[in-house]
Amino acid sequence: MDRHRFDILLCALILLMISVPFVRIFHPLTYPRLSKTTLAACFALMLLSAVLAVSRTRPTAIAASSLAVLAMVFSVMNIVFDQVWVGVVYGFFEIAFLGYVVVLILARLFTEEKVTFNMICASLCVYLLLGVLWAVVFSLLETFQPGSFDLPVAEDGQIRRMLFGGDESIYPIYYSFVTITTLGYGDIVPTSPAAQMFSAVEALMGQLYLAVLVARLVGLHIAHAARKDLRGEDPPAEPP
Repeated sequence: MDRHRFDILLCALILLMISVPFVRIFHPLTYPRLSKTTLAACFALMLLSAVLAVSRTRPTAIAASSLAVLAMVFSVMNIVFDQVWVGVVYGFFEIAFLGYVVVLILARLFTEEKVTFNMICASLCVYLLLGVLWAVVFSLLETFQPGSFDLPVAEDGQIRRMLFGGDESIYPIYYSFVTITTLGYGDIVPTSPAAQMFSAVEALMGQLYLAVLVARLVGLHIAHAARKDLRGEDPPAEPP
């Protein structure tokens, strides 16, 4: 199971990202809580997968499980009560859990001595987790400072909002990954100073992470090849 910890987490993250646009498209008017329930289920699956991925010791397992349980409890409360303060507390627990998981996975990445498929999956998980984490940050910022982001008006005239956890989760997630990849379509624009600074920090973090990660993987690969040469092992056959 240890070999597939990050495979499972990566699949859960991809499922979460895929479910967001479909929830927005097929959200029925007669069941207004269906979108929150569906996303909460996918997010809970991601939380459990993350707990499994980082629970290598008893203390980390207890800490990760506690944060995950609190996040899931407030996720359910957010569906039932639909109160602003519940969504805010839910967001803070999401950020705490995602940040804790990112730190644990990064610590493991920088202590591994060999490039493996599991390590590559772990590095991809960190990148996706950072995108989700910043989506929650932007959602909380919009809650505390409404109008921090300028979104295009929907075709039916409704005002779109950067709120994570419901059928509008597509907007913070979309904006977060467009920012972290420095793609920058410009259809969603940060207008407040805090939103602009957070967006710049996320873009910088994404680029630094990729640069450091590639350097780390290349260095490990070269070191592993050098150790094999010193042991006198035959190098892999060259492709024809």
